Amino acid sequence: MKKENIVLLALPVFACSILLYLSGSGDFEFFTEEEPVTLSQKTEAVKRYNSSKEQEYDKQLESGFDEYQTIYQEEHAAFKAQINDQWGEFKPSSDTEWVSYVDQGHIRRSINYESGKVSVELLVTETESLNTSVKRHLEKEVFSLLNTTEAEAFRVDEVAQKVEARLPSNFRMIKRGVPSEKRLFSFDDLVSVKFNNSGFVKVSADTINAVTNDVRPAKVDGKKIIRSSFSINKSTLQKAIRYADVVQASSEKQEVPAALIYAIMESESSFNPMAKSHIPAYGLMQIVPRSAGKDATRHLYGKAKILAPSYLYSTDNNINVGSAYLHVLYYKYLRKVKDPQSRIYCAIAAYNTGTTNVARAFIKKKNFNKAVKHINRMSSKEVYQTLVKRLPYKETRNYVKKVSKKMKKYLEVDSIVGSVYIRS
Repeated sequence: MKKENIVLLALPVFACSILLYLSGSGDFEFFTEEEPVTLSQKTEAVKRYNSSKEQEYDKQLESGFDEYQTIYQEEHAAFKAQINDQWGEFKPSSDTEWVSYVDQGHIRRSINYESGKVSVELLVTETESLNTSVKRHLEKEVFSLLNTTEAEAFRVDEVAQKVEARLPSNFRMIKRGVPSEKRLFSFDDLVSVKFNNSGFVKVSADTINAVTNDVRPAKVDGKKIIRSSFSINKSTLQKAIRYADVVQASSEKQEVPAALIYAIMESESSFNPMAKSHIPAYGLMQIVPRSAGKDATRHLYGKAKILAPSYLYSTDNNINVGSAYLHVLYYKYLRKVKDPQSRIYCAIAAYNTGTTNVARAFIKKKNFNKAVKHINRMSSKEVYQTLVKRLPYKETRNYVKKVSKKMKKYLEVDSIVGSVYIRS
């Protein structure tokens, strides 16, 4: 048979095979294509990718927090050692008292927002006398303190400045801010203090508090301390009014009562905008970057962020973050608590100690989902009594009492409390 005829006979067979393959009946592996990817498979692949990216982000975030903590501890320890060498003691800032060292550490200024006491201390040589020159120097420093803004207070905070400088400048997880030009003292505070012609500060006749001036030995050889101290109005309501606009806006945005925000602020810092604890926690609402800061920024920005000192020393930012954290506690972590008032009490406790410790007050275990069953069988009064009697830490038991009591005070002040109520 001719080759041409063989080819012609083979063509119909080959054509049939192609048709069978295209119809799905053939079994020719050399023509096999990959199975088409379904929508559900694509969705699952995207989820896996996003999950891996989120895990990577969270890992970097935790590493960032570790670095932040290390930097803070190193700078705080170095500054403490420096001041100890100069003064023979170290008086740190706290939640209710702002302490600032200026003039290369030779001048110590402090404002106690809880007691209202203010002092300016000069560290001088032992032979220095309380002469006109020293009096004028002291008066100048008192005047400077009375006119200090929040931004200036941040600029002279050596630890905060060094921490800020060491944090990576281009790290996408870090949020920085700009402290405001609001004064640390209100107008009423400023007019209660005046300066006489003798070169020494004194309190005006409108206030019952006088200026106390004293000289005492320092705790380091060859030095002494010359101090001027006086008191300012410690009315917390007047302090609260200074932040009314931002509190009201945060209250409406986060759907939490303004009275609760005020009560937290007073309990945490006595309205000290430069408050700082050793943890560290910063500002009016004592935000801890690694806990409240992380939860609040995830709610505010969609991703958790590391909040630099400059961000949290901005009073507007601090109130916004604290209010956002209250929102997260109330509407997310505590959402299964049915009674709104019971949930408020639990949120107050959780702001101080976390939800797992709140659970321990009810079931002695760190499982809030199980604790909810017990909470929902109680009245709000019973929930309150359980918290103030059985929370693991005395500090938190007292905190619940304190904040709850202060809330009532702010609810009675129409001028600073809005009409926003929480939704259940």
